[in-house]
Amino acid sequence: MLGGIIAAILLTFSSVSWGAEICERLLKTDFRETSNIRLAYNDSGVVMEPQTNLIEKIRFGSSAASTNLEVGDRILALDGKALPDSLQDSYNHLSNLLETSAMRDVILKVQKASGEIIDIQLQRMPYLGHPIVEPDIILKDIEVIQQSSKTNFTLDVHLKWKNEDLIHNLFRLTDLPQSNLQCIFRKSAELDNILQKIWYPTFETEQTGASIDNINYKSLLITNEPLRPFNFQLVQQINYEVSNDSDFRKFPFDHISTSAEFLFQDVDLSISPRYDSTLIINQGNDILYEWEIHKHELDCCNTQAYGQGVTQKIYYSFNLNRKYFYYILKIILPVIFLVYLSFSSFWIRAKELESKLAVSMGSLLTLVAYNFVFGEDLPKLSYITILDAWILLSYLFAGLSSMITIWSFFDYHRDNQRGDFNTIDLKLRWIVLGSYHIAIAVLWWGIMYDWSLINPSISV
Repeated sequence: MLGGIIAAILLTFSSVSWGAEICERLLKTDFRETSNIRLAYNDSGVVMEPQTNLIEKIRFGSSAASTNLEVGDRILALDGKALPDSLQDSYNHLSNLLETSAMRDVILKVQKASGEIIDIQLQRMPYLGHPIVEPDIILKDIEVIQQSSKTNFTLDVHLKWKNEDLIHNLFRLTDLPQSNLQCIFRKSAELDNILQKIWYPTFETEQTGASIDNINYKSLLITNEPLRPFNFQLVQQINYEVSNDSDFRKFPFDHISTSAEFLFQDVDLSISPRYDSTLIINQGNDILYEWEIHKHELDCCNTQAYGQGVTQKIYYSFNLNRKYFYYILKIILPVIFLVYLSFSSFWIRAKELESKLAVSMGSLLTLVAYNFVFGEDLPKLSYITILDAWILLSYLFAGLSSMITIWSFFDYHRDNQRGDFNTIDLKLRWIVLGSYHIAIAVLWWGIMYDWSLINPSISV
């Protein structure tokens, strides 16, 4: 028994040594893979959505791409034979036939999104296609900057792809015994070395007002293990800055739309089935303070052909609502309090002009000074927002109380009134207060709903 344990330990160490030597030889071996690869495929070009009979993807260049098949079509039967009742069994049957070299000529009965049922003949036809690449975009940080006009994403982009021909050639070049091995490169010098030799997916952006900076390659996994769906996995971190699509007329009850666009060339993208938009929303909301993500989508893949190549795009989009409690607590409520304070002059006796003016003018001047205090927290815009309208209206009513005070004093003595209060003050106590709230409500409705009873929204 002891001998068996020792043999197992020696075998483990020898496997590790083998693996390390192969990885070292990959770094030292002089080879170059073409920068624009096309691979031979013998499947149908139809990729099924896991555990369903729905089409998830049509491979560019395949025979399926020249038919009327579309993403979202439901396959009902093959050569007139209905699929199994179980979705799991249907998926297994379809994937084994359509996604492998077991593909043969077949007639598919397909239900379109419109409900129409048609027959489509699918022929076995080998084709040259681009590598299937599975991108996985992981949100590490999100920051809304420059007074909410731009968003800065910090993203980890995991790119996984399969290239069995290159794997075979790589381990053949090492001139060492075949084994299920994996090489992980993490050092900058190693990554620079190996990435100069192999083809790997790259992306850029054509989005207006966007830029990709600080690309940092973190690791590269190369493996020939047959159970792994991919032979290569490249992890990189990037900073993506983009201009937001926004309308600040609703500020601070506004929202913005922001997105990151990735343009890939000569690849066949396939989004990871493990991608969870809810998880991304929760991660983003944990690190956002002024904003809250309420919608997130990952849209793939807008495909355009050029010559023998193809470009595909991924849209990584967010809709965010501003958290307005700060503005209510720190700006709106204090402004309302100062306006209420100016209205208190209507409760001061008519003969005490100095006291009435001290309250009304003091409230107005305090309101003006307070505006300078929080001015840096507001976006610099050339149009009126809800908050601007609210503050300007507050100026108007605070100033109006001072003018009414002066006029009330003159009217009181002109009419030789004998009571403690001018009769007009008794009426304006409630009229001015009610008018202030009505005016605020009308302005809020008008700006929020674009002064329309039909289209109660402002698109961003």
